[in-house]
Amino acid sequence: MAYLNDFINDIIEKTIIAPASKAAEIAELTDVIDKEKSGIEDDYSKIGKLYVEKYAKANDDTDLGLLVDGVKAREKKIKDSKLRIGELMGKTFCETCCEEVDEDALYCNNCGAKMPVKLLPGMVLCPHCNKAVREGIRFCTNCGGSMIEEPKPEGKVCPNCGWETTDMSLKFCDECGRRLEGGEEEEETKKEEAVPVKQVCPNCGFSKVAAGAAFCDECGRRMEPAE
Repeated sequence: MAYLNDFINDIIEKTIIAPASKAAEIAELTDVIDKEKSGIEDDYSKIGKLYVEKYAKANDDTDLGLLVDGVKAREKKIKDSKLRIGELMGKTFCETCCEEVDEDALYCNNCGAKMPVKLLPGMVLCPHCNKAVREGIRFCTNCGGSMIEEPKPEGKVCPNCGWETTDMSLKFCDECGRRLEGGEEEEETKKEEAVPVKQVCPNCGFSKVAAGAAFCDECGRRMEPAE
C-alpha cells in the first residue's frame, strides 16, 4: 500500500495522471501543498537565523552550537571573499557590513563603523581628526590642528591613589587626602634638607654656630662634640 505522502509526491511529479474530471481541483491542491512546503522551509530558515543571532556568542558544544559555529565560519569566508574582490577592483568596503565607502571615509555611511586608516609611506595620522597627512608638516591640511606634539603640562601626582592635577598650589590629594608630590613645596623641602645642620651653643644659646665649629661665634665657649 502506498503512503499518502508518496502518493501525493507522485501526483506532483506527474508520475500519476489524475482523472480528467478532478484534474483542476487536484492541481490547485498540489499548488497549495507546494506553497506551504516552501513556507515551512522559509520558517525553518528564520528560526535558525533567530537562534544564531541570539546564541551566536554562547559557548554551546551541542549539535545546534556546532551548526552555529559552522554558520559563523561560512559568513566569515563570504565577508573575506567580498572584501578581497573589493581590493582587486580598487574599491573600499566596510569590514562590518561590506557596504562600499569612500576611500578616505572615517566612518561607514551605512552602519557607522569606524574605518581603518591606510597609511602610505611618509604619511602620519593627525591626532585631532585622525586623517592621514604628510609627515613633517606643522598643521593638519584637513582640520588645521597643530601636528607638533604639545608639551605635557606640569602637574602633581598622588603617590597613594594616582590622582593627577595641574594645580601646582595643591598640597593634598582631592581623592584620598595624601600629601602630593612635586611642586615648589617639595623643592623647598629638598633644599632645606640639603643645608647642613647648625649647632647651638650650650652657654649663650646662639643657634647659628656652623656645623663642626670648635667654638661659639657669639661667646667663644668651646662647643661640645656632637654625639
